[in-house]
Amino acid sequence: MVSAKVRKAISRTLAIVIAVIIIIVAIGAGLGYYYSSRTTPVTTTTTSTSTLPISTTPITIGAVSASHPDMAAWAFMENNISSIIKQYDPNINFEDFPAGSSAVIHAVESGTVQIGIAGTDAIVVAISQGAPLVILATFRVTPAIRYVVVKSTSNITSLAQLNGTTSANSAPGSLDTIALEYLELTHHLHFKISYVGSFSAQIAAVVSGAATFTNIGSFDAPKLIENGTLRVIYNFTYAWPMFSIFTTKSFLQQNPTAVKAAVMAILKGDQIYEENLNNETVKFLINYYKNIMEPSYAYNVLFKQVVFSTNGAINATAIQVLINTYRELGIITNTTITANDTYTDEFVPVIT
Repeated sequence: MVSAKVRKAISRTLAIVIAVIIIIVAIGAGLGYYYSSRTTPVTTTTTSTSTLPISTTPITIGAVSASHPDMAAWAFMENNISSIIKQYDPNINFEDFPAGSSAVIHAVESGTVQIGIAGTDAIVVAISQGAPLVILATFRVTPAIRYVVVKSTSNITSLAQLNGTTSANSAPGSLDTIALEYLELTHHLHFKISYVGSFSAQIAAVVSGAATFTNIGSFDAPKLIENGTLRVIYNFTYAWPMFSIFTTKSFLQQNPTAVKAAVMAILKGDQIYEENLNNETVKFLINYYKNIMEPSYAYNVLFKQVVFSTNGAINATAIQVLINTYRELGIITNTTITANDTYTDEFVPVIT
């Protein structure tokens, strides 16, 4: 429970910072709850254009909103190379879900869309709860990147110094709260939690001093980091890929060729994105996300640090780590599910 004094402090600071972060909040909601040098991407097996299209089945691919930088390759596909994607199936359509992974999963389960791209953890949790879903391939290799931030004038410089202090979190079960619990589990720390109701209130609580710190996604507030409002003292990633491609078991069984076409089309899109021929990818990122990040951030962080899969390889070991971790956090209560229950090896290689 937040005291009246704390609420008053948060309210005052919120009025100051809201104008800066309102755009970020709008796109940040798209993630939802269940998700140096560039790593050289793995080259995928290409299909000769003479064998295309693979399918003509009408199919809609639904994904977490392209407006969020974590889904940059999806934004690139929708806006720059949709015609290439449609070479694999001319009846492929695209749909964005600003409400995040849960909305994508619901749409796939209901049949509104046939193929989904959502948080790997969200898909696995849904499967553990009985959803008839199956992972087809990895979409984004790089895990979710989280930043632990304090206000710029704080004297805290390390994660250990936060032990016993107060974290501002949006709500129970939210992405930031799960990340906080993950930090407690993996670093043997304990934090007090102040639920403040929203991302903007998290930032306001930290800046006002009502909370000592919070954790955010690496693309949630780049301008607040660049202008010195917030200071990153620690960053971390999970052990599993952030986004995966999935469908229902029944749709896969009934339409294997259509599923193959969609998977290959998406991976072709990832390949073109990663190749960055004539600097087209970087130019797209700088222009598309210009309202929320500087060009240097788009290049040095978004393009160089985030890798999308070009061969779709499924990391079964990482999925098992996800299951084990979420069991410890109490998110997965199914005691029998294993990584083998979550994916098919029909279309891409599996890493163990």
